[in-house]
Amino acid sequence: MTDNFDQELQVEILSAALTIERQETRDILKLLAFKLRRALPQNTQVQRQWFGLGAVTAVTLCFDDYHYQINRDRYGSITAKVMKIVGGVKIKTTEVSVTEWRQAVAAALVQVSSRNTEMREALSKFILG
Repeated sequence: MTDNFDQELQVEILSAALTIERQETRDILKLLAFKLRRALPQNTQVQRQWFGLGAVTAVTLCFDDYHYQINRDRYGSITAKVMKIVGGVKIKTTEVSVTEWRQAVAAALVQVSSRNTEMREALSKFILG
Protein backbone atom coordinates (compact mmCIF):
# COMPACT_ATOMS: atom_id res chain seq x y z
CA MET A 1 0.00 0.00 0.00
CA THR A 2 2.84 2.41 0.82
CA ASP A 3 4.52 1.76 -2.55
CA ASN A 4 1.26 2.56 -4.36
CA PHE A 5 0.86 5.76 -2.33
CA ASP A 6 4.47 6.80 -3.05
CA GLN A 7 3.99 6.16 -6.75
CA GLU A 8 0.76 8.21 -6.84
CA LEU A 9 2.51 11.00 -4.95
CA GLN A 10 5.37 10.96 -7.46
CA VAL A 11 2.90 11.20 -10.35
CA GLU A 12 1.21 14.19 -8.71
CA ILE A 13 4.51 15.96 -8.02
CA LEU A 14 5.75 15.36 -11.55
CA SER A 15 2.42 16.41 -12.99
CA ALA A 16 2.63 19.66 -11.05
CA ALA A 17 6.19 20.18 -12.29
CA LEU A 18 4.95 19.80 -15.87
CA THR A 19 2.07 22.26 -15.53
CA ILE A 20 2.11 24.50 -18.57
CA GLU A 21 -1.28 26.11 -19.04
CA ARG A 22 -0.35 29.31 -17.21
CA GLN A 23 2.95 30.03 -18.93
CA GLU A 24 3.94 31.39 -22.30
CA THR A 25 4.36 28.60 -24.83
CA ARG A 26 7.83 29.74 -25.83
CA ASP A 27 8.99 29.81 -22.20
CA ILE A 28 7.48 26.47 -21.25
CA LEU A 29 8.94 24.60 -24.21
CA LYS A 30 12.32 26.10 -23.43
CA LEU A 31 11.95 25.06 -19.77
CA LEU A 32 10.79 21.53 -20.68
CA ALA A 33 13.65 21.15 -23.16
CA PHE A 34 16.18 22.27 -20.55
CA LYS A 35 14.83 20.14 -17.69
CA LEU A 36 14.17 16.98 -19.71
CA ARG A 37 17.46 17.14 -21.60
CA ARG A 38 19.31 17.68 -18.31
CA ALA A 39 17.52 14.82 -16.53
CA LEU A 40 17.06 12.40 -19.45
CA PRO A 41 19.47 13.32 -22.25
CA GLN A 42 19.23 9.94 -23.97
CA ASN A 43 15.41 10.08 -24.04
CA THR A 44 14.86 13.70 -25.04
CA GLN A 45 14.76 15.19 -28.54
CA VAL A 46 14.49 18.96 -29.00
CA GLN A 47 13.58 20.68 -32.26
CA ARG A 48 14.38 24.35 -32.82
CA GLN A 49 13.75 27.00 -35.44
CA TRP A 50 16.51 28.42 -37.58
CA PHE A 51 18.59 25.31 -38.17
CA GLY A 52 18.66 24.33 -34.50
CA LEU A 53 19.70 27.74 -33.17
CA GLY A 54 16.36 29.46 -32.59
CA ALA A 55 13.40 29.04 -30.29
CA VAL A 56 12.30 25.56 -29.22
CA THR A 57 9.41 24.36 -31.38
CA ALA A 58 9.01 20.77 -30.14
CA VAL A 59 10.11 18.52 -27.31
CA THR A 60 9.80 14.74 -27.62
CA LEU A 61 10.34 12.32 -24.77
CA CYS A 62 11.16 8.90 -26.22
CA PHE A 63 10.73 5.54 -24.54
CA ASP A 64 10.68 2.09 -26.16
CA ASP A 65 6.93 1.78 -26.77
CA TYR A 66 5.76 5.41 -26.71
CA HIS A 67 7.02 8.85 -27.69
CA TYR A 68 5.44 11.91 -26.09
CA GLN A 69 5.68 15.11 -28.12
CA ILE A 70 4.59 18.64 -27.32
CA ASN A 71 5.06 21.38 -29.87
CA ARG A 72 4.25 24.98 -30.64
CA ASP A 73 2.98 25.93 -34.06
CA ARG A 74 4.01 29.15 -35.75
CA TYR A 75 0.99 30.96 -34.29
CA GLY A 76 1.95 30.05 -30.73
CA SER A 77 -0.64 27.40 -29.90
CA ILE A 78 0.46 24.17 -28.26
CA THR A 79 -0.40 20.69 -29.47
CA ALA A 80 0.45 17.43 -27.76
CA LYS A 81 0.77 13.94 -29.22
CA VAL A 82 1.36 10.43 -28.01
CA MET A 83 2.94 8.09 -30.55
CA LYS A 84 2.88 4.29 -30.30
CA ILE A 85 6.14 2.71 -31.48
CA VAL A 86 6.55 -0.95 -32.46
CA GLY A 87 9.89 -2.24 -33.69
CA GLY A 88 11.15 1.31 -34.16
CA VAL A 89 8.21 2.20 -36.41
CA LYS A 90 5.54 4.70 -35.47
CA ILE A 91 2.23 2.89 -35.92
CA LYS A 92 -0.18 5.30 -34.28
CA THR A 93 -0.25 9.00 -33.39
CA THR A 94 -2.92 10.34 -31.10
CA GLU A 95 -3.40 14.05 -30.52
CA VAL A 96 -4.26 14.63 -26.86
CA SER A 97 -4.94 17.61 -24.63
CA VAL A 98 -2.00 19.13 -22.79
CA THR A 99 -3.43 17.83 -19.52
CA GLU A 100 -3.65 14.28 -20.89
CA TRP A 101 -0.12 14.58 -22.27
CA ARG A 102 1.21 15.82 -18.93
CA GLN A 103 -0.46 12.94 -17.08
CA ALA A 104 0.77 10.36 -19.61
CA VAL A 105 4.36 11.65 -19.37
CA ALA A 106 4.23 11.65 -15.58
CA ALA A 107 2.89 8.10 -15.48
CA ALA A 108 5.46 6.89 -18.04
CA LEU A 109 8.34 8.43 -16.10
CA VAL A 110 7.21 6.86 -12.85
CA GLN A 111 6.73 3.47 -14.53
CA VAL A 112 10.17 3.54 -16.11
CA SER A 113 11.81 4.83 -12.92
CA SER A 114 10.30 1.99 -10.89
CA ARG A 115 12.28 -0.49 -13.05
CA ASN A 116 15.48 1.49 -13.41
CA THR A 117 17.60 3.07 -10.65
CA GLU A 118 19.28 5.49 -13.07
CA MET A 119 15.89 6.64 -14.33
CA ARG A 120 14.67 7.05 -10.74
CA GLU A 121 17.60 9.37 -10.03
CA ALA A 122 16.84 11.30 -13.24
CA LEU A 123 13.19 11.67 -12.19
CA SER A 124 14.29 13.00 -8.81
CA LYS A 125 16.65 15.44 -10.57
CA PHE A 126 13.79 16.58 -12.83
CA ILE A 127 11.37 17.19 -9.96
CA LEU A 128 13.84 18.85 -7.61
CA GLY A 129 15.60 20.83 -10.33
